[in-house]
Amino acid sequence: MALLNKTRVKNNILVGLGIGIFFPLLAYLLVRFTDIELHFLPEKPMATYTISVLINLIFLRFAYRSGNDHIGKGIIIMTFFAMVLYLITHKVTV
Repeated sequence: MALLNKTRVKNNILVGLGIGIFFPLLAYLLVRFTDIELHFLPEKPMATYTISVLINLIFLRFAYRSGNDHIGKGIIIMTFFAMVLYLITHKVTV
């Protein structure tokens, strides 16, 4: 029982921020430094970022279901920040 408590992730917003930035950052690096977007989805330039947001939503669901609401808030903050940053840098009008 004590070993189980030591390996559990703390319900901390910083952990959520780290989890939440990982996949959007990975999507950015893949689009910026590889040709993956041109090979798989050339007509949909936002698809890679959309996939990263969907992955974050899956992690968000697991965070809230396990009672880690602070981690979930961190994931939401970073997903929103990445989306706004994408809209600004790609000059997308809403």
